[in-house]
Amino acid sequence: MVKIGFPRAFSQIQALFPEKEKERDLYIVAEDTAKSEILGAVRFFYGAEQVDIYEMIMTFQGDQAMAVFDGIIRTLLYKMAEEGCTTLSVKGATGEFATYFKDHGFTEVEEGLIHRAFVGEFFKPCAGCSEK
Repeated sequence: MVKIGFPRAFSQIQALFPEKEKERDLYIVAEDTAKSEILGAVRFFYGAEQVDIYEMIMTFQGDQAMAVFDGIIRTLLYKMAEEGCTTLSVKGATGEFATYFKDHGFTEVEEGLIHRAFVGEFFKPCAGCSEK
């Protein structure tokens, strides 16, 4: 089973982020609970209304890797929306990660990719949901 959440201790992900200065950063991870193995991690910061993603690492490589990544991102954004954030910037996204964000309406800026209203993009009501 895959569990997505914030690591209890930096030691859980230290192998992915060995730099000493990254110990105090914020992370969200996906973990295979059966194997106690980290599948992917995102390093981020957030402020008043903006979330900044600085690093994305997927150790899980398979057919479902981007589905796991999508779960990490949506979990992070849900929590950040609860904190009042509406803008998401992504630094250094390449390959599949860049495509993922561009497919969600992100625009390119000098510093990376940005979406100024991610809540509306990532949490749209489903087509069959009623407007109750």
